[in-house]
Amino acid sequence: MKRILLIQPPLQDFYTTPIRLYPLGLLSVASVLRTLGFEVEILDCLNPLKRKFLPLPEKFSYLGPFLDQPYFFKRFQHFGLTVEQVVSRVGELRPDLIAINSSFAAYFSTVAELVRALKRKFNIPVLVGGNQASCCREEIKARVPEIDRVLSGPAESCLPSFLKKEGLLSVEGGLMEGQTLDWKKLRPAHELLDPALYRIGKKNYLSLQASRGCPQNCSFCNVHLVFGRRTEYRPVSSVLEEMRWNYRCRGVRLFNFEDDNLAFDRNWLVEFLEAVAADLELEGSELTFMNGLGYDNLDEEMLELMKRAGVRKLDLSWVSGNPAVRHQHHRPQKKDEAEFFDLVREARRLGFFITVYLILGLPGQTREEIVATTEALLEAGVLVGPSVFYLTPGSELQRSLELPPEIAGDWDMYRATAFAVETKELKRRDLVELFLYIRKRNLERKTRAFRISTS
Repeated sequence: MKRILLIQPPLQDFYTTPIRLYPLGLLSVASVLRTLGFEVEILDCLNPLKRKFLPLPEKFSYLGPFLDQPYFFKRFQHFGLTVEQVVSRVGELRPDLIAINSSFAAYFSTVAELVRALKRKFNIPVLVGGNQASCCREEIKARVPEIDRVLSGPAESCLPSFLKKEGLLSVEGGLMEGQTLDWKKLRPAHELLDPALYRIGKKNYLSLQASRGCPQNCSFCNVHLVFGRRTEYRPVSSVLEEMRWNYRCRGVRLFNFEDDNLAFDRNWLVEFLEAVAADLELEGSELTFMNGLGYDNLDEEMLELMKRAGVRKLDLSWVSGNPAVRHQHHRPQKKDEAEFFDLVREARRLGFFITVYLILGLPGQTREEIVATTEALLEAGVLVGPSVFYLTPGSELQRSLELPPEIAGDWDMYRATAFAVETKELKRRDLVELFLYIRKRNLERKTRAFRISTS
């Protein structure tokens, strides 16, 4: 039996969010490989999350003057194991095959460094997959020829094809002619992780996925390149079975859904929430949706149902307060501004903690619009999440924007913390100042709310 090591690599940035680091993609890959008869181990280099301060890279030197300001990042950091530690761990495990997750363009430089270090030390085939690999497979191979194979697409389709071609599937583990794996029936291999290492506050948590695909055509997104534009859902019973097992066996009490458009099918969401609310085995569970929920299908009835199912926080993606900007970037907007704020007021009445995310720096946005939208949201009693626009490979904006080569060709600049993309309306300094402004205003609102509640 072949032994395969799946690696979630370290990363470098100004900050990171632990709940977004759960290696769900690798657990799905592990499920596919185990179904095919392979022995699998996961090396999550980001958990436990170790940090090391690094000198500010020269390419980000323009951010230096802001690093000592309140509400801004302080230091550039390396998160996770060092490359040397990863190589040492691989030497201990001695796998027959290594597969590395590359999900985010901005962190590819660490993947590249790790691949080169592994190939210098070991004669072990190294594969790279993940979102980034699906969006620009040929470019990844051209940049790092040491990679033996870049796999694109979902694991249940690309892995069997690769393994068959390489003659690595045994008769027992291989698929019958014409047989395919159904992702809806494959439960991610959560049991490969130590649940004590994945906690938010005092709760064990995990991430899971109930749907794939997004029919929207937002100009700044590339998710359709991985999962397509057709939204498909797992059976509600399958999702609940996954939740119950992790509740019983791993002490999980917080379930974070990483779906890109979970609320697209209102009927499915209602069925799911009703099932969770009625399930006595999941008592005390909390549901979160860190990628945000589309608000078009949310209303008073849905909010009340979400409350009963254990949803306490709402993350809503509004993108822009200007309908013309949302239209320009193909962002769906079935609800107008008045309906959106009615929804927010109802959610507050029901006791939800609400964060509304705005993108800063889309072409067509102005400073005045962002400030006005921020103030309107703060007045409505929500937290404003400033998401600085960054490039995603293969998206409409990444293909169409005229950018200087040092931005367009350097994947390190494809991150929100780089404040890299300037438009005629918003320059880099504008973006940083707006980011600081929103963070400051959030804190002022929080302080004011606390004073009122204790007076």
